[in-house]
Amino acid sequence: MCLQAGTDATMDVFGMLGRETGLKEFNVLMKMCIEQCRETDDENVAKEQISQVLELFISMKEQGFPIEEETYGPFLMLLIDKGMMEEFYFFYGIIKDTNPSEIARLGYYDMCLYIRVNDEKKIQELCSCICTDYGDENFSLRENYLLALCESDQKNYLLQLLETVDITKLSSLDNAVSVFKSLGRLSLESYVEKFLLVLKNCG
Repeated sequence: MCLQAGTDATMDVFGMLGRETGLKEFNVLMKMCIEQCRETDDENVAKEQISQVLELFISMKEQGFPIEEETYGPFLMLLIDKGMMEEFYFFYGIIKDTNPSEIARLGYYDMCLYIRVNDEKKIQELCSCICTDYGDENFSLRENYLLALCESDQKNYLLQLLETVDITKLSSLDNAVSVFKSLGRLSLESYVEKFLLVLKNCG
């Protein structure tokens, strides 16, 4: 029933139930829009759901909720999967302006988009830009580019970033595992040995 009601009606339902529309509810509504957009072959229906997402973002901003990855991540991946570059960068700008702390993480989705549309010129541009700046302040962005390249096994570009990344500074064990899995799939044993030695030496 809620899937057919649209986000406005669903928010009314939350209100009738005496519940504030909090972050959890916004994420539920976002999921509904994404599911409908993925399931439809009707371009008008897809555009309607994207418009509903814009309304959700605006409402979240007005109510003081940060637009974080739990909310925006699945939606940006939807736009990436559909190759909707114009819509992607429209929402990318909203997220960046609303929550500047997400800029580095947005780099992951930026790289995923160019991989999806096979824009080798832009992929190379992003890699070259980040590889010429070894500053620690850009490490998080470099890490997110690296993760996107690892997930898609982009060997040539991956090799560029591997030369500039300090494996000991990755932000999580999951990210390190993702890197090692990609190195294994690509048969880059020399890097596996090198990084394992570095990790062993740093304890």
